[in-house]
Amino acid sequence: MAAFRDSSDFIEPASDDSASSFSLGSFAIGSDYASTFDQESLVGSLTNSVYEHVYENGRRYHSYKLGRYPMPNDDKEYQRETVRNALFTDILGGKLHLAPIGDQPQKMIDIGTGFGDWVIDAADRYPSAKVIGLDLSPIQPSWVPGNVEFVIDDVEENAWIHGSGYDFAHFRLMVAILKDLSSVLVNEIVPRIGCQNGSLPDDYAVDRFYQLLADVQKRKFGWDFSAAEKLPTQLASLGFHNIQRKVFHVPVGLWPKEKNRMQQAFLFREILTELLEALQSKPFNGHDPDVGLTKPEIDTLFDGVRAALSDKKVHAYIPIHFVWAQKPLLTPT
Repeated sequence: MAAFRDSSDFIEPASDDSASSFSLGSFAIGSDYASTFDQESLVGSLTNSVYEHVYENGRRYHSYKLGRYPMPNDDKEYQRETVRNALFTDILGGKLHLAPIGDQPQKMIDIGTGFGDWVIDAADRYPSAKVIGLDLSPIQPSWVPGNVEFVIDDVEENAWIHGSGYDFAHFRLMVAILKDLSSVLVNEIVPRIGCQNGSLPDDYAVDRFYQLLADVQKRKFGWDFSAAEKLPTQLASLGFHNIQRKVFHVPVGLWPKEKNRMQQAFLFREILTELLEALQSKPFNGHDPDVGLTKPEIDTLFDGVRAALSDKKVHAYIPIHFVWAQKPLLTPT
């Protein structure tokens, strides 16, 4: 299994307010990729098969690039993503991001947009911008602001995504999923389990769950849950500068005394509870040899996770990392 530790020595402390203060100044983002064909000719050229779905174990999944992303795309998943979007917005005090992109960006893209909540919010917040949401799954709403466009595609297989003059590329929980991080622009959020007061037991169910999930997803899909630890270094190697990171600790369990922290704990409990249900459809259904657990063993572990999400004694948390960086403009030759 992945080498996750439950003490705070491997986790950055939560950032204080001063860590998020910066001057907008003159901030411009460019690209060193040259566009080789017209993006607009690609949009809308998809075949009907892209919009089909696959149904397994009572859940619905995308059929385009089947197996590339294993999570469902049905109404239950929409509920989970909506709550997750609410949690991230709450963490940021109502902001959609921390990157200092100014008040009038012209073109933005959200990679792995899912149901498109962030794109719609960004389009409302920045009416000056064309906001594109990209995903493998055709699940986005039809009624959207006029400056929104959704595209069904794989970010790692089409160079047009990189060469279209985006002022801001937004990612959410995508670093572990991407096969080749060096091929895309990145803005990432990363969860890990931690505890600062010594109340985390050695057999803490949420910690064991994440270890098992990391191991299974690595073997089945090649996902690397530790990829985010390399993110600042990789961004630097890609030519990014002004690389910054802010860390927030989201409570796991109902132990906080502060109202806003308890609100985050409730939101996270809903998100993880819905995730468990989705995973019990596949691959944690007791029939996948890659998981290595019987259905009773899986049920016992997941019941332990659900109990931990309501625990008031263990002061666990998920450190969520927001990373942003600036790509230098090309110097004319």
